[in-house]
Amino acid sequence: MKNRIYINNDQKLIPVTEEYKKIIKKTVNAALRYEKAAFSAEVSVTFVDNEKIHELNLAHRGKDSATDVLSFPLFEKDSFPTEGSEQEYIPIGDVVISLEKAREQAQEYGHSFEREIAFLTVHSILHLVGYDHEVNVEDEKYMNETCEAVLEKLGLTRDYLPEEEQDEEEEDEEEDAVVISREDMKTGFICILGRPNVGKSTLMNTILGEKVAIVSKKPQTTRNKITGVYTKGCEQFVFIDTPGIHKPKNKLGEYMMKEAGDSVVGTDAVVFIVEPTEKPSKVEQEIAQKINSMKVPAILVINKADAFKKTKILTTIDNFSKLCDFSSIVPISALENDGVDIVLEELRPYLKNEPWFFEADMITDQPIRQIAAEVIREKLLRTLDDEIPHGVAVVIEEFEEKPKIINIRAELFCEKEAHKRIIIGKNGEALKKVGSFAREDLEKLFEKKIYLDLWVKVRENWRDSMLNLNRLGFKGDN
Repeated sequence: MKNRIYINNDQKLIPVTEEYKKIIKKTVNAALRYEKAAFSAEVSVTFVDNEKIHELNLAHRGKDSATDVLSFPLFEKDSFPTEGSEQEYIPIGDVVISLEKAREQAQEYGHSFEREIAFLTVHSILHLVGYDHEVNVEDEKYMNETCEAVLEKLGLTRDYLPEEEQDEEEEDEEEDAVVISREDMKTGFICILGRPNVGKSTLMNTILGEKVAIVSKKPQTTRNKITGVYTKGCEQFVFIDTPGIHKPKNKLGEYMMKEAGDSVVGTDAVVFIVEPTEKPSKVEQEIAQKINSMKVPAILVINKADAFKKTKILTTIDNFSKLCDFSSIVPISALENDGVDIVLEELRPYLKNEPWFFEADMITDQPIRQIAAEVIREKLLRTLDDEIPHGVAVVIEEFEEKPKIINIRAELFCEKEAHKRIIIGKNGEALKKVGSFAREDLEKLFEKKIYLDLWVKVRENWRDSMLNLNRLGFKGDN
């Protein structure tokens, strides 16, 4: 089974190299294989420093100290999934690792930093599976033995020595410190188009190294066009992630299609993202026609190429090449960050010698209220049934930022009383779960404690009313 592993960096003390990320991914996969997890799991791993993990310990465990790792499981041991579909990822929880503490412990124990973060990763995955060494002696013994067994399989023994990467990191730091003159700046606006659920948001998030757009297995997740900014050296790529192009069924769908169409105007290049397929869909044929009419340079990106045979990919290339004169065609896996660097390389010729539109450290132009609303809506998408989340809008009514805490009051609008009961759940459990997941992401995002107050309201057929759409933040020209 293939697992989906999100890696977030919420600290600045220790540079997070690609090698560290690979170790984390390999370790998570190895630990789940060792536990014979017969499903595709979704795991979030976040790197923090001692101060941040101290805060989390106080907030969630009442423990006034910095530890090396924290685990937030979504299942008890007796309810942990035993099987599932390879196409559907099951979230099993979140892991937080203090890289600062890991470095201290690696030095104390006399082994490599790589081994230490791998050990903490296996340890935390076992917590997500349901083991707890703090309450069960047998669990403690099993966890220690399993950690050693998994690390041995990965070759991360106590005498493991990593390749030297210090010179490369110093070069990166020197490059980041260089001041770019306006004359040397290059910039380009890139529109990402495609039908729903082909990986547009995943591609943008992977390029940015941060999560600025909702990612979900459910189609039509993105409702507004979202700008992501990637700056490296003298170059700035401004990506516009659009709603998936589909046949609209209501006013909201029409709004989404207008957002997608408007995004192409004024862009320097288009990334048309598809999945391997025998035949382009009608929607994809229409996208190709629009690209041809706009006369914008276009790159065809075939996502999820790692999951299909080469013959299927070649068929896809042949069929889509007949629709449009693409400047290049790049098979990738956005989720695995495979081939994404080639996409950037192919886009470079379309950058213009113009000053940047955004500051170098900016990754999105979304207002903070919209970001907060999208985080909450993503948790609804991941938690609730297939149909209900698309009938839910999130509006931030209050956003009060104080020195150490942000108070957020959000209203969740659904279309039916029956949907409201499902969103709230028995004894409010479903809504509590959404709030808990959202709060955790928001605290990582804003680097402050979050007080989140969620209210569920019914507004019948809001997706078919332009008045309601405008009230709920979907601003159209008409």
